[in-house]
Amino acid sequence: MPLLAGVPLAAATLQVIAEDAGVDILHVKGAAVDPVLLQHEVALDPVSGAPVTRRVPRNSVDADVLVRPSHVKRFFAAMAAHRWTMVYRFEDGSAFEHASTWIRPGVCHADVHRTFPGIGLDREQAFDLLWASRHTTVMAGQACPVPSLPAQRLILILHAVRGGELDSRDIERAWGQASDDERAEVDALARTLRAEVALAAATGRLEEHRTAREYQLWKALSTQNTSRATLWLARVKAQPTPLHALRSAFHLIAPKRDRLERELGHKPGPVHMARAWVHQLGLAASELGRLAGRAARRVRRLR
Repeated sequence: MPLLAGVPLAAATLQVIAEDAGVDILHVKGAAVDPVLLQHEVALDPVSGAPVTRRVPRNSVDADVLVRPSHVKRFFAAMAAHRWTMVYRFEDGSAFEHASTWIRPGVCHADVHRTFPGIGLDREQAFDLLWASRHTTVMAGQACPVPSLPAQRLILILHAVRGGELDSRDIERAWGQASDDERAEVDALARTLRAEVALAAATGRLEEHRTAREYQLWKALSTQNTSRATLWLARVKAQPTPLHALRSAFHLIAPKRDRLERELGHKPGPVHMARAWVHQLGLAASELGRLAGRAARRVRRLR
């Protein structure tokens, strides 16, 4: 099935499952994006030959939904009952642990989000805020709730800056082409969601937040810093409490069991896990050694 049809169909399927289970979900990115934020191109009308402006669909490969955090377990159970299979848990996805990947024969993959990287507000409170200003769009004949236009702008920007895509067309359309009033709406929403540091990293204002605990993390991500040690330390520093920092440090080093299982083709045994731990600890030690070496060289140059 072509993705242009498959992604909206998967989104509509997820919406029906959610409604039947009494689960609140918001459709984000991909086919759910407001037409205002899509690329437009001029083409010739095949009948009249006159130039017309048309929307260019996004190149999405999966359906993305944001689920009310308190409804996640219920939604997962409902998806499983409809023959969806979890590929990656939240813990096995990105370092932010924000999304879980699911597959089902006959439709596109689904990414189920419980938050978005860059949003610092409590997950349930953040969802409440986005849910309160939702509206609906139709995908594959099914009415699906989506965030407000300012929220869609912010989500697209946060997604792009996490990958260091500062020249992204999403950032250009969501921010670069926005009016002053539209930017003010996004700024206000980011402050409420505690996403102002990530937004600043995407919009050239990160230095205004040098004292923020998330500063180093979003500086590293937005500049595509590939040093494992730099990212590891920045992620730990960005955590709101010492307990969260400790958990983050462990998660960043620990082998991902589900990913290892997919690589091996079977469940990893104790020996596989031990080897994975040795590999991960070796990488961490090597990266930390390089970071310490660079720091020592900088100190010597300053003397």
